[in-house]
Amino acid sequence: MANKERKIRPSIKREKVSAFDYQHYNHRFSCDDCSHFDSSTEKCTLGYPTEPHRKAQQTHEYSMSGTMAFCRSHEID
Repeated sequence: MANKERKIRPSIKREKVSAFDYQHYNHRFSCDDCSHFDSSTEKCTLGYPTEPHRKAQQTHEYSMSGTMAFCRSHEID
């Protein structure tokens, strides 16, 4: 029995966002809006990667695919 390599899958899931919702609601969806984001170091205080969740990346990703990667630990004060 041969060892099969496990396929590595991305851990960040992207979700479809309605164009109406994106254009008509003021969403707080990025690290820049989160209580866990330290703006002086541009890092998450919980240790999560911020690159996929920053506002510029989210906006770019939405314009290219209509999807966004939402952080499950996102909190707003």
